Amino acid sequence: MESTEVLVARHGETYWNRISRWQGSSDIKLNQTGIQQARKLGELLSREKITRIYSSDLQRAVTTATIISEIIGTGPVITDMRLRERGLGKFEGWKSEEVARFLSIPLDQKHILETDELSIENGPEVEPWEKFLKRIWDFMGEISPAGNNGKTLIVAHGGVLRAIEYSLTDKGFDLPVYGNCQFIRLSTDGKNWKIY
Repeated sequence: MESTEVLVARHGETYWNRISRWQGSSDIKLNQTGIQQARKLGELLSREKITRIYSSDLQRAVTTATIISEIIGTGPVITDMRLRERGLGKFEGWKSEEVARFLSIPLDQKHILETDELSIENGPEVEPWEKFLKRIWDFMGEISPAGNNGKTLIVAHGGVLRAIEYSLTDKGFDLPVYGNCQFIRLSTDGKNWKIY
């Protein structure tokens, strides 16, 4: 069966990224640094023979995807809300220090909020981890292999990259925190997925 390579990238920087505010599903736009990062990623990916681009429907992802699409010359960006960042409920707009205080996590251990997704499972209105995983993989299951004709790019969010890696490796939550416009490589034959 034919397989296709799928690249999954995080969006460019936003002002909330710059000041370390949790975004979740809040619709925050790219700042100027984020726009520059998207252009650099587009230039890098111009060698990858990408034939289609999907994106979260949040503007920071759509803008990143659109900039890349204009540079590499693919068709229109296809948006899907299932690629949104995990909903963080009441914590959206908060800084890690504020979340740590709310959850009674010592400030010298606030880094676990970035590296252990389940540490925020008990937050108010936070999207359950399993529900987050399900909507991502519901989307991923609909991607058909493009074969040798090209690759697929998905522009989403750091949590989406982490959720995919969580599902395809045995690392548990010992996962990297992806920077803006970093990406991972996957391949699929339409049923099975591999991460490089």
